[in-house]
Amino acid sequence: MELGFALPHLGPIATRDNIRQVSIEAERLGYHSLWTNERLLKPVNPKTPYPGNPEGVLDWQYETVFEHLTSLTFASALTERIRLGVSLINLPFHNPIQLAKRIATMDHLSNGRIDIGLGLGWSEDEADVTGTPFATRGRRGAEYIAAMKALWAPDPVEFHGDFVDVPLTEFGPKPVQQPHPPLYMGAFAPVALTRAGRIADGFTACCAPVDAILAMRSAVQDAATAAGRDGASLPTVVRCLVNRTDEPLPDEGRPVAHGTWDQIHEDCVRLDEAGVEVTFFDVNFVSDVDGTEALLSYLDRFRGILDKAPAAV
Repeated sequence: MELGFALPHLGPIATRDNIRQVSIEAERLGYHSLWTNERLLKPVNPKTPYPGNPEGVLDWQYETVFEHLTSLTFASALTERIRLGVSLINLPFHNPIQLAKRIATMDHLSNGRIDIGLGLGWSEDEADVTGTPFATRGRRGAEYIAAMKALWAPDPVEFHGDFVDVPLTEFGPKPVQQPHPPLYMGAFAPVALTRAGRIADGFTACCAPVDAILAMRSAVQDAATAAGRDGASLPTVVRCLVNRTDEPLPDEGRPVAHGTWDQIHEDCVRLDEAGVEVTFFDVNFVSDVDGTEALLSYLDRFRGILDKAPAAV
């Protein structure tokens, strides 16, 4: 299993210098990848309660979020080998023509190192401010993926759907990675897992216990097989939203990478033994990560998480 690390691109540790230092040090340490995610806004009175918070509001760190592809473009200029991923972009909130252009450009600027995670978005507030009808986001997402793939194909290209209409045109640049950068889909609901298996290049998961992540992964792979694809070959990326504790947490219902170093180590070993391809660690919400030194300390400790549980920070 390859290991990645989330860039410090949200909350008070989201600074140019922190992103620069983490990018350079992660590549020096041999990490596989650097990652960002998307959040447009933090509603004060959300229409859609946030599932990860008992009060239904987003964590306070989401008050500041650097844009995902911009942050990765900056990181790409500082590095040469490490892969650069978004987990994930809320696809229906974007114009797919513009997004296809941005992704292809990013693929060139990074010399073919970009991985794209795509989701449908759970926040009705974000759908509203982007002018996206919330009820149709599933159909829009599937069509937007088809439209982007069409635009990345050899010229001349065209696409005609219910939401996207592109006349016969020439569209460049084409991505460095052919036929396009890997497209991972995030999903929780059964219909979304089935959709991911049908059309995505892989699956990305977050914020669930290891057993649930592996069950969702199996559902995606089974759906791919049922669609006539090689389901077993679809890779999985797991985002570990780290919540390190001094005392062990009950294992029942414990999200991945929540708990003591021993519990986090056990989670990673289980994912590795199950054949998960990439796991990355997001410490943007860890309470004692308050600056560059703490960031680099976690970066160093997580690098050996599969060998043994690191001593407490």
